[in-house]
Amino acid sequence: MQMNLDFCFIDDARIVAVAGWTTQPRPHLRLHVDDKVLTPIAVTRHVRRDLRSNEPMGLVALFDLSQLSGGNGFEEASIHLADGYDFTEIRHPRLIEDASHLVEVGVDEVFFALLRLIAQRRLVLSDKQLGRDICARLRVAPSAARETDKHVLAIDRCQMTASGQGAVIGWFLPANASVEPLCALAIEDETIVPVDMLPGSMARADLSAYAPRYRFSGHDGYCGGWRFPSPPSGAARLLLMVPGEDFLPGVLVPIETVPAADLAQHVTLATLGIDDISDRDRLRRAMLPHMLSMPRPTETEDDKPGDGETLLILDHDLADGDLRDVLRRIGPHLPGRLSLQLLRPRLTGVLQNAINGAAREISAGLDLQEVSLNIARPEVMPDRVVFARSSVLFQFDLKPIFAREPVCARVTLLDPIGTVLATRTAQAERFARDLLPFALSMPASQFFAQLDQVPECFLTEEARLRLLAEALVLQGAAELSRADIYRYFEGKSGPHCENFVDGRDWHAFDAHSRQLIEEASA
Repeated sequence: MQMNLDFCFIDDARIVAVAGWTTQPRPHLRLHVDDKVLTPIAVTRHVRRDLRSNEPMGLVALFDLSQLSGGNGFEEASIHLADGYDFTEIRHPRLIEDASHLVEVGVDEVFFALLRLIAQRRLVLSDKQLGRDICARLRVAPSAARETDKHVLAIDRCQMTASGQGAVIGWFLPANASVEPLCALAIEDETIVPVDMLPGSMARADLSAYAPRYRFSGHDGYCGGWRFPSPPSGAARLLLMVPGEDFLPGVLVPIETVPAADLAQHVTLATLGIDDISDRDRLRRAMLPHMLSMPRPTETEDDKPGDGETLLILDHDLADGDLRDVLRRIGPHLPGRLSLQLLRPRLTGVLQNAINGAAREISAGLDLQEVSLNIARPEVMPDRVVFARSSVLFQFDLKPIFAREPVCARVTLLDPIGTVLATRTAQAERFARDLLPFALSMPASQFFAQLDQVPECFLTEEARLRLLAEALVLQGAAELSRADIYRYFEGKSGPHCENFVDGRDWHAFDAHSRQLIEEASA
């Protein structure tokens, strides 16, 4: 019997998906594109209740048009689906429109099969309207049970940050073996993204009590990571699709929003529990962007000297009580009023007293603008922005850092032996490789315009600012100077210096994140 074709569409990666049903256990499908003949790269089967059979008569077959040589386009091509000696013509409009039709009117089992293929990255559908339609249909879909006769699924943690990086950790035991893996989708109001799952990657000997009912291997823990392309605007959920479940989309789990440091701690702990060392970076990599583009200069208002107000974004890495001495040391070099953004999670009494004491001694004036681990854009833009750690300001020469003129970006690096001042490329490479202490000073309008181009994928704001400073050095857009301090003392206080369970602090964690991004994009 010929295959009954319900839907046929092409995805962003030039994969043609053919969905329908047939009574044949192994249909002989081919896709004819002009004089070329393609065989399926994958065929999945599923049960369909509308066919009133328990046999997996539903079918989705995938054909890869990128196999065609010479860059053949499908727009003008003659395309036919062949099943044995039967041919069905597929017109170009159908390839463009059928994905939307499937989401709108396709029976549940076909819709769920589509979701599995997206979760497994076999299909790539980035159309925003299609994403909204999928989310709308899932909004009213029921959730599968976490424990049935066929499986038991547990979620230990399902968390994400406000910027959209997330991870899930748990364990899964099926009753029967399946060729389909456990897969998942992260769902936001208008966006779905596949989760990079590592099923069976973590040792869980504590689950042996389930052995009589389910298939216990001792390595039944799983983990997975994802990253939304933009910060979620509302509540997000995770859809875990259990192998063999054809009639429900999967287990829907709410995603908890947590501070980035908490998620990093849990991910670090989970990473240490992954048995295969070669997979340990995979979880982290799934939560990061595919590449880092260097920020570029943008058109801003003319940067002319104003009243000299300076915004200091300060990572206070010394004892809380030392903040007064740091600010007091800055005072004589200020061209105007000083506004302070303190990169700390909260304002303690000691910090408040230090700021109050410094305010009485700084003649130009001092205002506390913000206390947060994230940089906030001020309502009224100052003349200049300066970023540094307190340990840097305590030891570097402050006069060029806070000077009103020249009106340009300035980067000051710790380099006692002078090697950093070779070529621009060498300067930037060593700056990034050795995590050299630095101070960045630049006009405020330029600062925020270029910082917006750096993705929020790091734990610390310093990692983003280090990328900005590196770009300025590479582009020759900053005045570069060095601090030749032979006995430099690095600050060890504050949250950024706290260690995770693997012994790395926040800065080392960010350095590893950047390394993973660069390896993936190489």
